[in-house]
Parts: sequence; structure tokens; C-alpha cells
Amino acid sequence: MTSVKFLQFPQLEIPSVDTEAVTDAIKDAGYITVGLAVLAAQKAQVRRQELKKSLASQVGDSRSQMAEIVDTIEAGIASLDTRLIAIEAKVDVAVEGLERRLPERAGALLGQAHEVAKVARQQVRNLIKPAA
Repeated sequence: MTSVKFLQFPQLEIPSVDTEAVTDAIKDAGYITVGLAVLAAQKAQVRRQELKKSLASQVGDSRSQMAEIVDTIEAGIASLDTRLIAIEAKVDVAVEGLERRLPERAGALLGQAHEVAKVARQQVRNLIKPAA
């Protein structure tokens, strides 16, 4: 009778991941992202109002000049918005890549936090867009 030899593979130890700590960190990052977006939107809105008031007092009754200045400012805001959308797209890709590399539960929580941040960013964007 021939003896059958089995291959012996080395045992790999997979380090344990503290999923609670990871999920807490992801939640904190999501809250910070939303908080920063809200603060930035509020600051932009205040600056826009201050600039509008300042320009109104300097220009006086010259409505055509004021309209041109406001149009220029709004075009600048639109340009900034376009740049922010491009940056957000890059962040979205990076977060999605990170989401795939994390353990399933942590990745799902990161995805949820990311979606909440996206909604908050859109709401902030709607707040600072000039009225049509």
C-alpha cells in the first residue's frame, strides 16, 4: 500500500479588526464632513450677503452696474460650484475605493455616511445658489 502525503500549508493569522472602532471612526468622519460642509455654506452665504450689501451701498442707484456685478459674482459662484463638483467626484471615487477595501460592515457604514454627506452637500449647494 502506498502512503499518501498531504501538503502542509502554513497557518496564516489574520489580524482581528476592531469593527466598532472602525465604524466609530467612519461615523465621526461623516459627521465632521457634514459639519464642515454646513459651516462652509453658512460662511459663503454670509460673505455673499455682506458683499451684496457692500456693493449696493457703493454703487447706489445704478441698477445696471449692480446687476452686472451680481452677475459676475454669481458666475464666479457657478464656477466655484463646478470646481467643487469635480473635487467631490474625486472624493466619491476615493471613498468608494476605501469602502471596497474595508470589512463588509465597516464598508457599508462608510457608504451610508458618504451618502448622508452627499445629501448634505447638495442641500448646502442649494442654499448658496443664487435665486433664479
